[in-house]
Amino acid sequence: MSVQIKKLLKTNKDLGNQFLDFTQLFQKKLKEPTLNINSRKELIKQYQQHNFKHEPQSFFESSDLIVYGTFENSNIMAVQQDGNELNILLNGDTNTNGCTQWFYFGIQVKQPQQLTLRILNNRREKSLLKEYNHIRVFDNDKWNYETTKELYYYRTNINHPFYHSEDSLIANLQQTFALHTLQFNYNFTQNRNIVYFALTQPYTVCNLYHLVYHSKMKHKVICNSPLGLPIFKLKTKHKTSDVIVILARQHPSESVGSFICEEIIKFLDNGHKVQNKYKFVIFPMVNPDGVFLGNSRCNFNGVDLNRKWDLPNPNTEPEVYQISKQIKKYKVAFLIDLHGHSKKLNQFLYGCSTQIKHISDYMRIKQFSRLLQQGNDYFSYKDCSFSVRQDRMSTARVAMWRKLQINNSMTIETSLYGYAKKPFEKVDFIQMAHHILNAINNYDENQVDPQLFDAQEISQAYKIIKKEKNEDQASGSDSDAEQDIIITRYSRTKASFRRDSTPLMVKSKPKPSSEIPIQQSNLFFKNEQTQSLKKIGSYQIRRKVSRMNSFQSQIIDEAYNTPLPTVYNIQSKQLKGTLDLIKAIQVKSLSRQQ
Repeated sequence: MSVQIKKLLKTNKDLGNQFLDFTQLFQKKLKEPTLNINSRKELIKQYQQHNFKHEPQSFFESSDLIVYGTFENSNIMAVQQDGNELNILLNGDTNTNGCTQWFYFGIQVKQPQQLTLRILNNRREKSLLKEYNHIRVFDNDKWNYETTKELYYYRTNINHPFYHSEDSLIANLQQTFALHTLQFNYNFTQNRNIVYFALTQPYTVCNLYHLVYHSKMKHKVICNSPLGLPIFKLKTKHKTSDVIVILARQHPSESVGSFICEEIIKFLDNGHKVQNKYKFVIFPMVNPDGVFLGNSRCNFNGVDLNRKWDLPNPNTEPEVYQISKQIKKYKVAFLIDLHGHSKKLNQFLYGCSTQIKHISDYMRIKQFSRLLQQGNDYFSYKDCSFSVRQDRMSTARVAMWRKLQINNSMTIETSLYGYAKKPFEKVDFIQMAHHILNAINNYDENQVDPQLFDAQEISQAYKIIKKEKNEDQASGSDSDAEQDIIITRYSRTKASFRRDSTPLMVKSKPKPSSEIPIQQSNLFFKNEQTQSLKKIGSYQIRRKVSRMNSFQSQIIDEAYNTPLPTVYNIQSKQLKGTLDLIKAIQVKSLSRQQ
C-alpha cells in the first residue's frame, strides 16, 4: 500500500477498524457536516455495559428536523443540511475499507415539508434502484414502498470542481473509484412520528429473538459471535435420517432471506407434512453482528462469511466454523442458503452440477428447481445456474457440496426489488416458503420423468453429455462484491518464487500467542460461559486468491471485561427503536437447551 493511500486511512482502535473517511472526498460538497464516526462504538459500548437502548437516538438536529441514526441495524455516519436538502454518508462495514449498500435511518420534521435526500457514497454500481424506483419507508405505523418519479441512482459527480479537493492525494483518489448517489424526494405530511427509510424492510436481531423464543422447534446456542451475540440452531423433533439444512442472513443487507426463513419455521411449527420425510436443522441468522451493526456484507471482523466455508478460521469467522461443524454431524439431503439479490428480479437458485453421464443425471440435478417452478409465479427457472466457478469454491453451497457430497446444495436468491416492478410483501414470503417446502416434499432422487423438462432442454442435455462439459458458464451471481472494496489491505508477507515466477508459498511471520483471550460473551440475552480463543501464527499456502478474499480482517486485541448480566429483561412495550413493532417479551425460557 502506498504512503499516499495510508494517509487517507485512520485507525479506530476500539473496533480494530481501518476505514476511509468519506468526508474527505466530499469537502466541497459537505459544508460543516455533522460527523459521528463513533456511532457504532457508542452502540457497542451501550451493549457491553448492558445499557442498550432499543429507542432511536438523535444523530443530527436542526431548527426544523431531527435525523435518527444510532440504533440497531442503522449505519449512518454523517449528515449535512442545506435548506430542504439532506446529504448523507453511510458507514462502511466494520473492519473493511468501504462496503456501503445497506441504509437505515429515521427523520422527524418539526413541521410538514418536502425534503430532498441524497445518500452520496453507495458502492454498488449495478443495482435495480435505477430501473425499479422504490425504497422502503416506515410511515403511518407500517412499512410501505415508496415509488416516485423523483428517485434517481447515478454516479456521484466526483470529478466536478464542486467536489474537487485541494488535496491532490484525495483528488486523485476521487478519480480512481466510483461512488453512486441515491437521490429521492419525500413529502412529510405530519410532524408527530419518525419516518424511517431503508434499502429493504429491516429484519433485526430482536426480530430473531422473538421468532426463536416463540417457535415450537428446539433451539440451542451453538456459539457466540465476535461481538457476543448467540448463533442459534433450531431443529424439528421428528426422527428421520435425512436432514434439510437451511441457512439465512449471511449477508446483513439481504433481509428477504430472514423473512422467508421465518415463514418456513412457522410452517414447520404448524406441522407441515414434509417433516414426515425429513428432519430440519435451521440456522436463522448466521451473521447477527453484521445485522446489529448495520453492515452491508461482512461480520464484525470485516469478513464476508460466504467466502470462508472451505477453511473457516475460528478466530475471525467463528460463526461459519461452528455451523460447519454442526452440519457435518448429519446426513444432509438438502442444504439451502437463503440470500437476497440486487441485480435481478424474481426468485431463482444457484446449484452445483455433478458430472453428467446420462440424461437421468441431468434430470436429477435440475429436478428441484423444476418442482419449485411449478405453480410459482415468483420463481424464474431461466435465471437459475448450476455452474461451479473457481471463485465460488469457498461459498457455503460449493464447499459443503464438495466436502460432504451434498448433491442438492444450493443458494436460493430472492430479489430485493420483487417481481414485475412490485416489491415482495409478507404474503409473498409466505407463498415462497410454502413452495420451497412442497418442492422438498415432492422431490424424488430416482425421478427421471421427462415431463418435467421440455424437448429443447433435453436436447441440450444430450449435447452436454456428448461434449462432456457443464452448462451455465456465467452465473451472474450477486456475490461479486469486489466493487465494494476501496483499498485492499495486504498483510506483510514474503513470497518465494520459482524461476517461472509461480508463487510457492506466502509465509506470514508467526505472532506470539496472546495471553489475553478473545472473550466471546453473550451480552445480549443470556448468561453464557465465555469462549476463549487465542491468536496463533499461521502459514498460508496461496494457489489462487479470489478477489473476494481481499476483505482483510484484524483480530480484536482487547478483551471484553464487562460483567455478564443474568437475564436481559426487555421492557414490556413496543420496540420503537428496532421497528419490529412486536410486543416485548420477558424471556423466561432462557435455559431451554437441546
